[in-house]
Amino acid sequence: MNTLKYKTFMKSMVAVAIVGMAGCRTHMPHAFTWPAGGDTIQTHPKPPEGGYYSNWDPFAVSLEVYPENDVNAVRTQHVIVATVKDKDGKPLINRRVEWMIAEGSVGDIVEVDESGWRASRGYKVDNHFAVSHTNNFAHVLDMGNDDPSDDIQLTKGQTWCVITSPIEGTSNVTVYAPGIYDWAKHKVFVTKHWFDVKWDFPMPATNPTGTTHEFVTMVAKHSDGTPLEGYIVNYEILDGPAGVFTSSGSTTATVHTDATGAAAITLAQSSPAAGTNNIKIDIVRPANEACCKPGVHIATGHTSKTWIPPEINITKSAPAEERVNNNFNYDIVVTNPSSVDAQNVMVTDMLPDGISYVSSQPAANVSGQSLSWSLGTIAGGGQQALSVTVSGTRTGTFHNCADVRADQGLSDQDCADTRITAPQLVLEKTCPAEVTTCDPIPCTIVVRNTGDGPATNVTITDDLPDGLTTDNGRRTVQFNVGTLNAGEARKGDFVAKAERTGSFTNRATATADDGLTASADCTTVVTQPVLSVSKTGPGMRYIGRPAEYQITVTNTGDSPAVSTVLTDTLPSSTTFVSASDGGSASGGTITWNMGTLNAGESRTVNVTVKATQPGTIRNVATARAVCADASDEAVMEVKGIPAILLEVIDVEDPIEIGGTITYVITVTNQGSAVGTNIKISAEVPPQEDFVSADGPTAGVADGRSVTFAPLPSLAPRAKATYRVIAKGNTVGDVRFKVSMISDQMDSTVDETESTNIY
Repeated sequence: MNTLKYKTFMKSMVAVAIVGMAGCRTHMPHAFTWPAGGDTIQTHPKPPEGGYYSNWDPFAVSLEVYPENDVNAVRTQHVIVATVKDKDGKPLINRRVEWMIAEGSVGDIVEVDESGWRASRGYKVDNHFAVSHTNNFAHVLDMGNDDPSDDIQLTKGQTWCVITSPIEGTSNVTVYAPGIYDWAKHKVFVTKHWFDVKWDFPMPATNPTGTTHEFVTMVAKHSDGTPLEGYIVNYEILDGPAGVFTSSGSTTATVHTDATGAAAITLAQSSPAAGTNNIKIDIVRPANEACCKPGVHIATGHTSKTWIPPEINITKSAPAEERVNNNFNYDIVVTNPSSVDAQNVMVTDMLPDGISYVSSQPAANVSGQSLSWSLGTIAGGGQQALSVTVSGTRTGTFHNCADVRADQGLSDQDCADTRITAPQLVLEKTCPAEVTTCDPIPCTIVVRNTGDGPATNVTITDDLPDGLTTDNGRRTVQFNVGTLNAGEARKGDFVAKAERTGSFTNRATATADDGLTASADCTTVVTQPVLSVSKTGPGMRYIGRPAEYQITVTNTGDSPAVSTVLTDTLPSSTTFVSASDGGSASGGTITWNMGTLNAGESRTVNVTVKATQPGTIRNVATARAVCADASDEAVMEVKGIPAILLEVIDVEDPIEIGGTITYVITVTNQGSAVGTNIKISAEVPPQEDFVSADGPTAGVADGRSVTFAPLPSLAPRAKATYRVIAKGNTVGDVRFKVSMISDQMDSTVDETESTNIY
């Protein structure tokens, strides 16, 4: 590409770039610069080739600068802030602003906004001309000291310039925005007056209401601090509570600075009232007729006077609930939340009827139910605590108010309610009216709080009377109930038992804090049924003979014998024959269900048995009822009868002479007793001769007499057989005679047997 073509190409690119940038709200439309850093490059205010003849930045329509007119002390700096805005008043970024101090003006440009990194960023050409651009972001312009109050807050779309002057005079500054097409809007003229004057306006102050306050404005030379005398200072009350300046008696006043440069004025309230008076202050340099200098307005400032009244508050607290006759406290706190003192503070507390004064700290002036304290002054932010000890003399809810008053019509009141309660214990005890010694004695104790306050540390104690114990052997029962709220009840149960009969009154006592007591008792009569059994019958019976017994059951106690049952168990050597009154036999036991036997009542029944064996029979009858039993024994001797039968027969009959005959002697015990020492003897007739004898015992013949040794015993139903053999020697009808005797016989039993001999 040759040089001509290259230049043509670059012009085309520049034109394209300018056209592309025109109309961009956020771009930098005033110059075509590459986004490169480095040293600052001075640029033209408008684009080349037509920038002076067209609206090349259509968004920029107005320029705003502040302050436009101001007074500053010489040797100080003054910041001028410019904002380029669009048609809607929104700030525009990246817009060029030029700063120019007119010829003949005093003052110089110290520095200018050079924010950014482009080579075309802001720059100062000389002390009277500088260029800057509106910022992309918000910034804080710090004066470089530790006081944040003089920092300047810059928003997006603003830029700035700093000027100063070492001498008195006026700086006429032209601020120019070349992107604004309208010539009537693209310039703002700023006037800055420099005087060798510095001033200190009085600081805002706070005072108690009803007092006065002096404002002092100080005026001096800025250059060397020399006081400036004779400067005019005008004061004006703009608003707030009614007040006047004492020197003029009105809301405005004029004061001249004295030799110290001070212009003092006193503000007084028309009447004490809270609020703020805003005060306007104008400083005017007086005219100098000698050198033809007119009076000049130097500065306008504002200050304020806030009037704060003292405040007085009172709070009163008390327990929500307390027991009658118990001491408790009313706590009263008087506070002054203001920053000024409250004077002549007085507290009164009228105790309601039913609340009795005990003591207070600090001591109160007491007049009947009225208490009062003179507290004097309570400093701002201070407080005074009072404590009153009282006692409730009756139940109810008591509304008690404490009042506080102080100067300037201050007052407050606070109240506290305390419910005075009185717990009341009531004890109920129940137990059975009558029991037997065998019955448990269930006891129930109920303690109630029938009052309207809680009873604390409630304990129930029951000391059992002599003759009663608990089922585990204790004689004292105790229940720890704890706290019993109003209307609440608790129950305790235990079981006692009686050691003997009698009437027992059992008293229980409930105790609680503050001497509360209650008691209750109940009486239980303890009785006992006592059974006696009498059994009578024959002292002796022979085996097999009926024996009738009579059994009498008597309740000798003092209470009914319930479910009385009589049983008679027969010995094994007897058999049941019969029973009266519905007695039933089963398995050798006769049973009578007698029901209830009242105290002193008797019933008699009969039973008949037979003895089956000899011996001594012990027959026991037992009566049992609820909580009672008894028995009796009847003894009967049972004897047997040894009924011995003697029989004699001859085996051969008749016999020839010389023939033998056998006599069989049978002894049978048909009785019920053993026969003892049974002796058998026989007499052989003369017609016969003895041959031999045998039997259970040995037989011995003596002539015609045959004697057997005694048989020691013969049991009932037993037999003993003897034999005697003889030989016939003479014809005849003969008789063989046998005799028997035993221990049980008083005489012999004789038996004969006839025999024919031929």
